[in-house]
Amino acid sequence: MNEKTLSIPADISTEPPDDVPLRRRFHALQALLGLSLTAQHNPEKSHFFYEASKAALQMTGAQAGYLFFRQQATPSSERLGESVYYRLDRTFYANGAVEKLIRPLPQQTIEQLGQQLAIQPRANGSHLVVPIHRAHKGMALLDLVHGAGQRFDDFDVDLMSQLVQQSDISLRNNYLISASSALVELAHGLSTELDLAVLLDKVAMSAAHISNAQASAILLIQPDSEVMRFAAAYGQAEQDREMLRQLIVPLAGSIAGSVALSGQALVSNDVATDPRFYAGISDTVEIKTRSLLAVPMMADDEAIGALEVINQRYDDGFDEADVEILTLFANQAAIAIQNARLLAERQASLTELTKLEQRKSQFIALASHELRTPLNLISGYSSLLRSSLPDCHIDADHEVMDFLGQIDEATSRLTGMVNNITSLYNLETGRTQLLLEKRDVIPIINEVLAEYREWGRKKGINFRCQLPTHPLYATCDPIEVNRILGNLVNNAVKFTPEGGKITISAANKPSTSQASHSPSGPCCDVLVSVTDTGPGIDPDQVESVFERFSQIGSHLSRVQGGIGLGLPLAKSLVEKHGGQLWAEANPGVGAVFHFTLPAAK
Repeated sequence: MNEKTLSIPADISTEPPDDVPLRRRFHALQALLGLSLTAQHNPEKSHFFYEASKAALQMTGAQAGYLFFRQQATPSSERLGESVYYRLDRTFYANGAVEKLIRPLPQQTIEQLGQQLAIQPRANGSHLVVPIHRAHKGMALLDLVHGAGQRFDDFDVDLMSQLVQQSDISLRNNYLISASSALVELAHGLSTELDLAVLLDKVAMSAAHISNAQASAILLIQPDSEVMRFAAAYGQAEQDREMLRQLIVPLAGSIAGSVALSGQALVSNDVATDPRFYAGISDTVEIKTRSLLAVPMMADDEAIGALEVINQRYDDGFDEADVEILTLFANQAAIAIQNARLLAERQASLTELTKLEQRKSQFIALASHELRTPLNLISGYSSLLRSSLPDCHIDADHEVMDFLGQIDEATSRLTGMVNNITSLYNLETGRTQLLLEKRDVIPIINEVLAEYREWGRKKGINFRCQLPTHPLYATCDPIEVNRILGNLVNNAVKFTPEGGKITISAANKPSTSQASHSPSGPCCDVLVSVTDTGPGIDPDQVESVFERFSQIGSHLSRVQGGIGLGLPLAKSLVEKHGGQLWAEANPGVGAVFHFTLPAAK
């Protein structure tokens, strides 16, 4: 126990009797102002109680003051009031006080008065008991003592009433400020916590600390059901927490369920007399519920569960300030929990997608191998048969040659499909690496024309070229540019009817890339266009034609064949070069595809 000597202004007792109340009231106002400033600059409760005690001695002229701190409830307390007791923390003496002649009230009397929260003169007026509380929560008790022959009067009681009122306001404000500050810190901590299990434990622990409760629990509504489950608990023994996790709480007929469904907080400060409280759970755990506060957990205006705190540690019960603070916290926590849930779901989806991607990779590798093997055999045997026909005295005009040609054509188409599947997959997974170099694209265009000219001739399609006489240099991978243009021409041949026309043009165009500008002036990209006289593309399908497995008109696709990978592959390859590929919608007239390649540096 600490002791402190306090000087009392001498003029309090030397003024004429009629002026004493006015002078004392002036000093009392000064003391209250100082106490208010102290509360603002140092919100620590113990420090505030010390300053309030000193102010009380100044205001009343008491010879001594004994400050008792209210003790918190013990886990063994079962009903309100059973744990109300006070511990002497500090003694204050005024100048000239005779310590041995001044003693506090008996402990039993202090216990009784502490529960009443009333300012009471005791021992024929030589003691004045002043409770310090916050919103009817007894927190400290001050026993003021006069020396021999002196008594406290009604004026002292009035002054102490002002001090108690001022203390109550200061304690409430400090509580709200500290709780709000804690909420801000917790909000940051919760928003950065992505592990759902860790987050739930943090929320439960923080809820108990904020509301000064002995224990807490989070009950979450289960998806597509009418029940709730304990997601986390704080303040309970491990075996009790495990038992709570196994329980199923119905939404209808339970306190947590009614709170979640109604969106309204519920306070029960004496559950022993509350018919809404189901004692079955409390009876099975070590900590017995005496008082309870439950608030809904709302995320995006939807209830996801309820947050419960039990046993207010001073056993005065929960009040409106606790409801307000815990409701704000519960809503912040609900958003954090919902975000953590979504992240967990996305991580699970990502894990599943990763597995699917691995399976797809395995399938593509297996399919490519299994398809290439028979295709190579078919192509090989077709070549062998073609070379053996002269020995069988079969000339070049025999219909067998047409059969072999159809076999070669079908084999080539299937091989192209397999190559497209493999190439697109390698491109999307980053396995394709471009070997860029400065190349003239005109020879590449001529190579593609030579490859598709025979197929076009058989369909009666006329090829036209609009190419400059000078080279068109671009920074590109010639093999991949051949693949890009080949897919566009292949698409044009498929959809151009007999007697139609396909035009391939190339030219320079001003570069849109800042990186391609040289000191001598801007460079030019290479623009390549493929125009056909087929059915064209509907405006609604211009963007979708570049999607994987997309088909331009189901009836046309079934006639022409293909699986819808040529255009997506071409677009991806062009963009990997740093260029662009786009289409023009000309329904009934024909389709036009353009792509650019970066200018050679």
